[in-house]
Amino acid sequence: MTNQNKNSAFAAPVQTFRDGAISVRVWKREHKNPESGNTSIFYSIDMKRGYKQGDVWKNTSSINGRDALRVANLFTRADNWIVQQQYSIPANAETTSAQGGH
Repeated sequence: MTNQNKNSAFAAPVQTFRDGAISVRVWKREHKNPESGNTSIFYSIDMKRGYKQGDVWKNTSSINGRDALRVANLFTRADNWIVQQQYSIPANAETTSAQGGH
């Protein structure tokens, strides 16, 4: 895989949660241990708030007090999503059991 392909694999978040101008993004990262060859998956989260300055939209990670609860709720949703990813049943097992009927 070239460096360009590696960078493009990380170019977009795997999940985004929004509340108005505030968004919390979840990023998936993989790390291959050079000694064992095992690959670990971990997630990181960032937050941004959009605002308009003149005619130009900008982003900041700063929030005001009235947005604190909204940000906390978005981080909770992101955390719940990450936990679900880490403990979810593989897609093929879910499909098999769903087709099994009862």
